[in-house]
Amino acid sequence: MWFSYGRSEGFPSQYPPNATAVTVDVLEYGIITAFFILTVCLVISLPSVDKTSNIRTYSRVGLQLFIGLLVLLGNYGQEWEVAMIKTKTPYKAGNGIEIEASLGVHIGLRSVNVTLKATTPPNSTLQKEIIDYNERFTWTWDQGTFGFGPHAGRLQQEFRAAQLRGVPTPILWIVEYFVIDGEGFRHGRFYRTSGWYCHVLMWSAFATWLLSVILFRSVIVYGGYCLGLTGILQLVANLVWLVVKNPLPLFIPFEDDNLVTSFGATYWLTFFNGLLCLLLAIVIVVIDQIYVDQLYSYFEIDPLSSFDEISYLTPEEESLLRHKEKKNDIPLVPMTPPEEEDEKVDYIPVYKRRGTVRYRQVPPIPPAISRSNKPRRLMEVV
Repeated sequence: MWFSYGRSEGFPSQYPPNATAVTVDVLEYGIITAFFILTVCLVISLPSVDKTSNIRTYSRVGLQLFIGLLVLLGNYGQEWEVAMIKTKTPYKAGNGIEIEASLGVHIGLRSVNVTLKATTPPNSTLQKEIIDYNERFTWTWDQGTFGFGPHAGRLQQEFRAAQLRGVPTPILWIVEYFVIDGEGFRHGRFYRTSGWYCHVLMWSAFATWLLSVILFRSVIVYGGYCLGLTGILQLVANLVWLVVKNPLPLFIPFEDDNLVTSFGATYWLTFFNGLLCLLLAIVIVVIDQIYVDQLYSYFEIDPLSSFDEISYLTPEEESLLRHKEKKNDIPLVPMTPPEEEDEKVDYIPVYKRRGTVRYRQVPPIPPAISRSNKPRRLMEVV
């Protein structure tokens, strides 16, 4: 009975929509939240008694997550190019009132965001109106036919829908520069093309980052190669955005100022992350050649996991191998076993690094053994 208290219409109460302005980019904050959850899970699940191991693990995994976060933010960020001005401008068609507004343009790989904020002039018909707009117009990915019909591009269709909704005039003026596709006004076409190529490169960088995370648990130097490739792909994306976009800069005049775009936070974030990945890759590859044991200790991996082959050589054979590796003038000749099997000969275990021609001697494991104890399957191995 109490459900009907205060209601005379006989059905649930209905209220008009309470439209509010956009405050944050939901997708960007969703990506940040996802990586924050992964970081919290890392902090909870990985601590151990060994403080040194904790520091190594947190620094290693935390840096890997940070790089992956920057790759995705570079892909979906909305500030590859930005512009912001304050000017006097008409508000809407059919309304002669002018407003002092802050206009902003935020260009990403897939869309352009146009913001409009202003305080309503006193003693006018707009006195009770809240002027706070954030409109996104997407161009993924077809150019479409000329016009605004069903076969036109997505950007053109969204522009026509905004006109029918009565979006403020300054926003339509700005978006019109992206919609026009003729003569020197091809900003929308060039931004769409450069966004497509950068979108492909950024997803490729994300894939190589995932591959580097996996390889860092097996062969560290291969993970370094993939991390370097991640950085190169991001730097190439910066170069593509710089080169492919319209050679004529975006210049939109208003009454008090001109709207001119410049590189935004997402562009520089991608550039910084690319340099970081490339620098870390170089450091890892160099350390792998000089301090391989310390590197594998930092990643908490068995150093022997990077070796493919084990050969048992006599000291003379091992000496010839080292000499050949340095001078490159004495060939390594297979050695036939001596006739006297009773002779005690010590053999040195020699390990071959995976994917390289560099040999490394590991004295402790396994120890030198005599010919009488050498496995028969290794008798022919040189």
